[in-house]
Amino acid sequence: MFLSILKKFYRPFLITYIFFSVAISFYPSFDFYSFKGQIIIITVSIFNGILGIFVKKL
Repeated sequence: MFLSILKKFYRPFLITYIFFSVAISFYPSFDFYSFKGQIIIITVSIFNGILGIFVKKL
């Protein structure tokens, strides 16, 4: 049970982290390597991972 929930969480989390990091790195005033920048990316990725648990595939 726990592994299925974890599997539903980490796939959207990783995909969001990778794609969002690449997309936002092109924004000139965003500091990717700062603590604030990483917190923003991780927060969005965690939110998407949580949605991946509750929302079924379309």
